[in-house]
Amino acid sequence: MKIDLSDIAGTPGARGRYSVLEDLAPTKDFSCIGPVRGEITVENVGSLLITRGRMQAAVRLRCVRCLCEFERPIAVEFEEEYATAHTAPDVATMDRDEPETAAISGFTMDVGEVARQQVALNVPMASVCRPDCRGICPRCGQNLNEGPCACAPETADDRWGKLQDLLADGGGEGRE
Repeated sequence: MKIDLSDIAGTPGARGRYSVLEDLAPTKDFSCIGPVRGEITVENVGSLLITRGRMQAAVRLRCVRCLCEFERPIAVEFEEEYATAHTAPDVATMDRDEPETAAISGFTMDVGEVARQQVALNVPMASVCRPDCRGICPRCGQNLNEGPCACAPETADDRWGKLQDLLADGGGEGRE
């Protein structure tokens, strides 16, 4: 959905409130389960357009330990500044600093782009399905959450023996 903000951008003190209900296309990092829901308020404070919003979404992620998919709710609160006709040329705003990624261009807001950016910013970089996830066996690939694998326990590497001795002696402190 696109919203024309030219009336708000041209009138200091003007304000608008908009509902968000956007379906987002899946990305390589996440996919939304159902639409992103929320609300965006746009206010002209004289020299800037201030956008504030709250959104909620349920996203499907992949665990970095066991590689299983899982769902997680995401709640987003944000505030961004955009230029108006009265903004001084040297003031940094979203649409001036990064015009290719700004969700407002020519006083038209792309609500789908706002939702996509805000959800993407709030998806964890390393998602874990649960705090006690045991991951997968590095040798056979068995999901250790489903049970132990048949691999033999890993033996210590003799090349590290001298370092183990140092740790056992208290880390070698006091030696010169």
